[in-house]
Amino acid sequence: MSEIIPFPKLKKQLVNNINLAIRNEQFDEAYELFETYEQHFEMDDDLSIKKCEVLKSCGYYLELREEASILLNQGHPFYDKIVIYFVESLYFLEQYQTVVEIINQIKDENIEHATRMALLPIQDMAKEKLNQRQLKASEVLRAFQETQFEEQINLLIDLIDHHLGIFNLTLAQIIENEVLHPNVQSLILEYLRLSEWSAEVKFNKIDENITVIPTELPGIERTNFTQNIIPKVIDQLEIDSPSSIELAKSLLNQHAIILYPITLNDINDDVLVACYLKLLSERFNIDANYESVAQQDWDIFIEVIQKLQ
Repeated sequence: MSEIIPFPKLKKQLVNNINLAIRNEQFDEAYELFETYEQHFEMDDDLSIKKCEVLKSCGYYLELREEASILLNQGHPFYDKIVIYFVESLYFLEQYQTVVEIINQIKDENIEHATRMALLPIQDMAKEKLNQRQLKASEVLRAFQETQFEEQINLLIDLIDHHLGIFNLTLAQIIENEVLHPNVQSLILEYLRLSEWSAEVKFNKIDENITVIPTELPGIERTNFTQNIIPKVIDQLEIDSPSSIELAKSLLNQHAIILYPITLNDINDDVLVACYLKLLSERFNIDANYESVAQQDWDIFIEVIQKLQ
């Protein structure tokens, strides 16, 4: 695309073209015109509102959410209009719980009656969607043991992503009393942690009896394995074998999920890093330099790895 040199009439021409495209419901064209406009000029309040309408009409809900959020944080004078766009974007992004919570926060504020009446139906629809999602989840949870692994995983991810923290007791009972894949156990713990479940949970994972309080767990992304072991292994591979990094990340992230919340206390961090580099070198033919590993440490490591497969 050739560079456009701003000149006095360009701004007026672009605004006219934007307004014409919107009137003709040519929203994709209007979107492109906005992109051109923003390369050269600052948006005013009126154009900001029109851009939100264009984003909504184009179905660009993620961008609409970001745009509306920025405008709200900047104190846009048309607060009532912007907040409706913001809530609508959340609804279309299926963030139903967030929709309900936000409308609960703002419906008693000093907003226009028309704004309140625009928001309340969206809240009602979001509540209905939540009820449908909760009903579907409850049906799966009733027969969780018999449910396919992939469906178990998808359900738990959905519950976590959408903050449906109403199945704490059910999932605590499931993890304590049913035989589950280690990945499923990890996701249940993450769900309970995020839902602030503070009671003890006891279960067996890869031949180890575990007792934890979910609220005291760090989260899968904040374990020592994730924050220290994986980065050190990857740092070495960036020197020795950059092309193997994605394979190594896939393996290490898989192990991080399976192990959670188990800590490998029998092997110190530096030895564990060396063990993983040796494993990658010997089993996947990856070039990797590593410190010598004592046979006893290697045997302990391999015993753990075999349980993860």
